[in-house]
Amino acid sequence: MKFITNIPADRFNAFAAKHQKNHFLQSYEWGVFKSKSPDWSFDTVGLEDENGQLVAGALVLLRQLPLIKRPFIYIPRGYLIDFSQKQLVETFTKSMKQYAQQKKAIFIKIDPDIKYIDRTVDGEKIQGGLDNQQLVQHLIDLGYRHLGFTQDFDSSIQPRYTFRLDLTPSTKDLLKGCQSKTRYNIKVAQKKGIEIIEGTREDLKTFESIMRVTGERDGFLTRPLTYFEDMYDTLAPSGMCKLYLAKLNTEQALTSIKQELNLTEKSIQNLQVQLDNEELTEKKRIKLQNKLEPELNKQKNLIQQQEELKKLYDQHPEGITMSGIITTYFGNKSWYLYGASDNVYREFMPNYDIQWVAFTEAKEAGYEIYDFFGISGKTDESDPLYGLYRFKKGFGGEFTEFIGEFDYVISPLGYWIWTKLLPEFKKFKKKLRNKKH
Repeated sequence: MKFITNIPADRFNAFAAKHQKNHFLQSYEWGVFKSKSPDWSFDTVGLEDENGQLVAGALVLLRQLPLIKRPFIYIPRGYLIDFSQKQLVETFTKSMKQYAQQKKAIFIKIDPDIKYIDRTVDGEKIQGGLDNQQLVQHLIDLGYRHLGFTQDFDSSIQPRYTFRLDLTPSTKDLLKGCQSKTRYNIKVAQKKGIEIIEGTREDLKTFESIMRVTGERDGFLTRPLTYFEDMYDTLAPSGMCKLYLAKLNTEQALTSIKQELNLTEKSIQNLQVQLDNEELTEKKRIKLQNKLEPELNKQKNLIQQQEELKKLYDQHPEGITMSGIITTYFGNKSWYLYGASDNVYREFMPNYDIQWVAFTEAKEAGYEIYDFFGISGKTDESDPLYGLYRFKKGFGGEFTEFIGEFDYVISPLGYWIWTKLLPEFKKFKKKLRNKKH
């Protein structure tokens, strides 16, 4: 076996894309994109057999750590290796250790694209299902430190939990596989005049502005426009990235509201005519009144929506962008990576239709998996991210839990300083600042 570095883009991607564990985070382009940040650099490494064929590989991201002035190595969703071949994993680990020592790295971090156990859509363990605890133990035996089975969304670099949707069934069956409420919401969006379009680089400005609205509403920090532009410039030319926008066709939406209001008013008139019948029994009268009340409430809401839409149409006769998502593609998989939604007319359900269009188009393009890229491992309603879990669950994907993060320590002292000493020092400084104020 021969360990090689600086593998050219074509050769590395040819190996990575066909690998069973292919991931856009293990593509050459992702390394190029990350290296646009001054904190990161990248390399492509691999292991050749006696015939010169790659049998293992990894996109290596190196980040210079502040204060310590030495790097750590991160292999996002790697390695690209058959983890069931224990000897091969051991050989590659030894090579990576030597490589890290040459780079004077403090540690190597991996979070392999490997499922830990089988779970139901509600997150419950399936008895007798897949259990990769032996693999976890093998990595520990090789010297890797397992950082635990975390459940919080932001407790690891990459999400430990996601929903993955099998795109190989027919489009009809994919729709049938969605929960009834999700199917209904997709139809609501289409009926209300939501149009899904593929955006251009210029549209990233609109996406980023909506992303800021989303961040303010949901309480998280957002990426700057330059981040999305760099990503688009790096990934889109090779077909690895798309921007989808959900746009409200204000003219169509106004027409739809008028039609719905007309039908509701006819229903009200019909019920009132029946109620005017003096021969009605009290039981029948109560039944009709129970039908009339929700129709009157619906009429009131539709009139209000119509007034708002008239104003919106006057301001935006060409339509208004309500939400957007960025999707990525590599190998046989596709991913929903970033999403943003405005506060206007969220009840028109644009986020449901935009996902439906994204993964059905991915299916048509030949991709076999659509990854919703991240949910919390906590599936009870008290969790702050329960809404995200419920939304993604509705599309019928498989609840997927990964085996988690592993650190392979090269410098015990440097690792201790970075993971233990510096965090405690930062806490101490924060306490001092709080006391001063």
